[in-house]
Amino acid sequence: MRKIYFAAVLIVWSISSAWAQKDSTSAKEMAEVVVTGQYKPQSVKNSVYQVRIISKEQIQKQAPSKLQDVLSNQLNIRFSQDAATGGSNINMLGLSGQNVKILIDGVPMIGRQGTSNEININQIEVNTIERIEIVEGPMSVIYGADALAGLINIITQKPKGEKFSVNARVHEETIGKEYSLEQGIHNQYVGASATYKNWYINGGIGHNLFGGWKDTAIGRELRWHKKDQIAGNGMIGYHTQKLNVYYRFDGLDEIITNPANIIGSQPALDQEYITDRLMQQLQAAYTFNPKLSANAMASYTHFTRQVYSTLYYPDGDVRVAPSGHSLSTFNGFTFRGTVLYRVSPVVSFQPGVDVNIENGDGERIKTGVQQINDYAFFITSEITPVKKLNIRPGLRFVRNSVYDAPPVIPSLNIKLGLTERLDLRAAYARGFRSPSIRELYFDFHDGSHDIVGNTDLQAEYSNSFTGSLTYTAIRKEALRINTSLSGFYNDVSNMIGYLYSASNQNSATYSNIDQYKTQGVTLNNNLVHKNLNASLGFSYTGRYNRYKDSDPALASFQWSLETNAGIGYSFPKIGMDVNFFYKLTGKLPYYELATVNGKEEVRLMQTSGYHWGDFTVNKKLFKLLTLNVGVHNLFNVTDVGNSALSTSANSSGGSSIAYGRSWFAGLAFNWSKN
Repeated sequence: MRKIYFAAVLIVWSISSAWAQKDSTSAKEMAEVVVTGQYKPQSVKNSVYQVRIISKEQIQKQAPSKLQDVLSNQLNIRFSQDAATGGSNINMLGLSGQNVKILIDGVPMIGRQGTSNEININQIEVNTIERIEIVEGPMSVIYGADALAGLINIITQKPKGEKFSVNARVHEETIGKEYSLEQGIHNQYVGASATYKNWYINGGIGHNLFGGWKDTAIGRELRWHKKDQIAGNGMIGYHTQKLNVYYRFDGLDEIITNPANIIGSQPALDQEYITDRLMQQLQAAYTFNPKLSANAMASYTHFTRQVYSTLYYPDGDVRVAPSGHSLSTFNGFTFRGTVLYRVSPVVSFQPGVDVNIENGDGERIKTGVQQINDYAFFITSEITPVKKLNIRPGLRFVRNSVYDAPPVIPSLNIKLGLTERLDLRAAYARGFRSPSIRELYFDFHDGSHDIVGNTDLQAEYSNSFTGSLTYTAIRKEALRINTSLSGFYNDVSNMIGYLYSASNQNSATYSNIDQYKTQGVTLNNNLVHKNLNASLGFSYTGRYNRYKDSDPALASFQWSLETNAGIGYSFPKIGMDVNFFYKLTGKLPYYELATVNGKEEVRLMQTSGYHWGDFTVNKKLFKLLTLNVGVHNLFNVTDVGNSALSTSANSSGGSSIAYGRSWFAGLAFNWSKN
C-alpha cells in the first residue's frame, strides 16, 4: 500500500509540472523582524539580544509532523524521549528543559509533566506557527522564572490584510518501516482567516495521529506509545492606527495509549494518559503619542493530566481497573503590563508589572490545592549615546509566596556596531528559577518511579555571561554571506535535582544538590547566492563535573560537539525546491556515582553521538497546492548507547530516541482573496 501511495504522489507531481507558475521571481532579501524582549518590532541586526529566528519558510521546507522536528536541527538544543509520558525532553545550553521558558505569543505555557518537569513542546500545533524566536541566556528580568537557559517564543500566524484566506495541510509518514491505516503518522489541519475594515479573525483545527512504534515489541505492547491529538485555535481582533487588541484561545485534547501484554489467564493492565489544555489570552497595545505607548497581556490556562487504567481480559472483555487512576489539575493566570516612555532620542524607559499565579490539585498533590503567587515589578532602559551603541540595563523586584526571592535581579545588555558590517553584543544577567508546584508538592509513582516532592526547596540562581560577534562579509542582492561567533558561561547555584535513596535507586526526592556550570562556544555561517541557501555551524559545550570538588584529579568539564548544516536550492520556473538538513549530536561524556563490587566510586560514562539527516522536496501544483515529499532520519537512528569509559566496571545500556528512517508525503493548500 505504501509503494502505491508514493507512486501516485510522483505521478501527480510529474503531471503538475506543466501547470507550474511560469514567471516566478527569486526571493528578495527581507529584514527578519523580532519582537521578543524588544521595545518595538525591529530587525535582528538592530536587536540588543542575540536572537535566532526560524522562519515560516524554513518550517515549511522541513515538512515537520511536530515541533520537535523543527527544533532538533538547531545548535545547543538536544532532545530525549520520555516513553513513560509520551513527551520529549529538551536541553538548551547544557541545562535541562525546566530551565527553558516556552512562550506562545509572549505568554508562558503551564502544564509541566512527568519526571522531567518540562513542557511538552509536541503538544503545540506546528501548522499554526508563523516563526520561532530563540533567545539564549537568562531573560529573568523581563520574563521571570524558568528562563535560566533562555526562552523559545512561538509566534502564531495572524491575518496579514487579505480579505479572506484558507490554508490546509495533510501529512502522511511512516514510523520506521511501519505504515497502514492504524500505523504511521496521519496529520490533518485546516485554518481560515478574514479581515473586515478594522476587524480580523482567524482559527484552525488539527488532528495528529501517531500510531505507535511496534518494532521488536511482542504481543500488544508498543516500544513507543500511540498518541492521538486534537488541537484547535481561534482569534478575533480589532486594530486602528493607535490601537491593536485581540483575544486568542488554544485548546488541546491528547490521549496516549499504553497497552500491556496478557500473561496467562491474568488480564493486561492498560493505561491511557489524557491531557487537556485550554489557554486563553487577551493582548492590547496602544500608542498615545510618539513618545508614549503601552502594552498589556492577560492569560488564563486550565490544564489537566489524567491517568486512566483498564483491565483487558483474554476473551476481549474490557473493564475499569479498581486502581491506577489519577487526575491532576493546574490553573495558571498571568498578567503583564508595560509602558514605554521615550525621554529623548537618546534615553527610553520601560517599567512593567508581571503577575503569575499557579495552583495545582489532584491525587498526586500533597494536602489538597497548592498555589504559588509571584508578583514582580521590573524596569529597563535603552540608552543610545551614539548611533552605534545601545546599552540596556534592567532590574526586577520579586515577591513570591513560597520561596525567598532575591531583593533585586539585574541584567545588562550592550550592542556595539564596531563597523557597518561587524556587531558586538555582550550581556550579563542574574538568572533565577523558582521551584515548581511539581517539585514542591507532587508525588509521582508508577512501575519504575517513586519520586516525592520537597516543600523545603530553595530557588535556583545563576550568574550568566554571553557574548557574540556578527560579521556580514558580503551584502548584495544576489550574494549574502554572514557569520557569527558566540559564547556563554552559566554558573548555577542550588540546582534542583534528584536525591536517590541508598536502598532503592528508583526512589528519590527533589533536593537542592548541585552547584552546576555550563560553558560553550558557537560558530554559525550562512550563505545566500541567488537560488542557493546554505548554512554550516559548530558548537562546543562543556558541562560541569560536580564530583570535581571531592576528587581534584577529575576533569572540571566534560565537552560535547555539535555540528549542523543545511543546503537548499530552488527552481523558480517549475516551482520546486530541494533541501537537505544535517546535524551531528556529538557524544556526551559525564561522571556518575555507582556501586561497584560493594564500593561506591565515580566512573566516567558516555552517551553515544549520532548523525541526523532530513531530505525534503517541495513542488508547487496548480498555483494553490504544494506537494512535499522526502525522508526524515536518513541515517536510520533508533537507539543511542550508554556505556562506561573507565574503571573496572563494565556496563552498557541505552535509550530509544527515534524510530528509524521514515518516508513522508504531504499536500498543502493556500488560497487568499485580497
